[in-house]
Amino acid sequence: MLTFVSTLAWRQSSRFCHIRPIKHATSNVLSTKTSSVTGSIFEQIPKEELAPKTRPRLRDREFLPGSTGEGFPEFLAEPSDSFPVGVRVNTGDKSSLSELGAHCMEYIKKKLTNSQAILFRGLPAETAEDFLALTQGMRGKPINYEGGTTPRPEELQNSGIYFASTEPGEYTIELHNEMTYVKNFPRKIFFFCLKEPGEGCGGETPLARCSDIVSKLDPEVVKKLGVKGVTYVRYLPDKSRSDYMPWQHQFYTDDRKAAEIRAQQRGNTVRWDDNGDMYLTYTAPAFLSHPVTGEKLWFNQITTHHCTYTKALPHYKGYDLPDEKYPCHTYYGDGSDIEPEVLQHIRAVSWSCATGFRWKKGDLIALDNLNVQHGRMAFTGERKILVHMTAD
Repeated sequence: MLTFVSTLAWRQSSRFCHIRPIKHATSNVLSTKTSSVTGSIFEQIPKEELAPKTRPRLRDREFLPGSTGEGFPEFLAEPSDSFPVGVRVNTGDKSSLSELGAHCMEYIKKKLTNSQAILFRGLPAETAEDFLALTQGMRGKPINYEGGTTPRPEELQNSGIYFASTEPGEYTIELHNEMTYVKNFPRKIFFFCLKEPGEGCGGETPLARCSDIVSKLDPEVVKKLGVKGVTYVRYLPDKSRSDYMPWQHQFYTDDRKAAEIRAQQRGNTVRWDDNGDMYLTYTAPAFLSHPVTGEKLWFNQITTHHCTYTKALPHYKGYDLPDEKYPCHTYYGDGSDIEPEVLQHIRAVSWSCATGFRWKKGDLIALDNLNVQHGRMAFTGERKILVHMTAD
């Protein structure tokens, strides 16, 4: 989720990071009897059940860029009746987990375009293996995290089930769409709660509708970004000289030519400097049209990839580096700098559109990655959220 690699996160998780081909297990055979029961096992739950007991404060929040600036909201909003939609799963029919995954997917196909975020509560799922069984029942086309910007180790080998984030709990992760900096980004994202923080410990997941962000942005900002787009720049040093994620670990090879080919396959332009460090550049639109509704959507990682995000984190306190020497940075699509006031406006508007919900163990939420941005509030104690991504 987060767009930089801290020394701590990288060192703790690098040994898990090798991406392997996804092989589906054969347990929990999928039932074909789904349509007759799908309508009877889901019951919408009230928004109050999803709301945190105490609304998380946003303004002046530590390690959250823009929180002290103009227009930033004071608190994270509570869920509404329709966003996210909360659904209780009644499992009295004793369906297997893969069958329940199929039921959930049938519900998602009918409802997600309009609902955009659906949280399923009450599933008899407690482990990563249970989450895998659910995703197998959904039968989506998995996307792995190769080319991602942070350590995201697999929880289960060869499964496509990843840790959602490895960043320290004191960081609040800004709102973003997933993997907008590569050509093959996921269409659907599934988060599963393996362990939720205790009450009052934070860790809420904020969500924002991309269409809401578009409607609230200054029309001049929309116009300028619509014309210019966004350029993402990544800095991947050689592994011999840096605590950043090196290009050898990003592309799982020590061969420069092989790494370059893999980067180009993801749409990147590649440049090497005299030190053997790798720079990736990728230019993309700031907006997309939804393939079903045709709606204009905010779809990018302008703020989370901008170096001001990394500079706000404690690991980089006291650093004074050129912008392009941070792990990630963004420009307008023509290579010009994004003005500080524009970044502040985008951050303030995005957070003003966000709502947050509290996790319970076993919760599964499905997000339309085109329609919804997501993030993470800072937390204390333990929190473990898993993620699975699909192309369909």
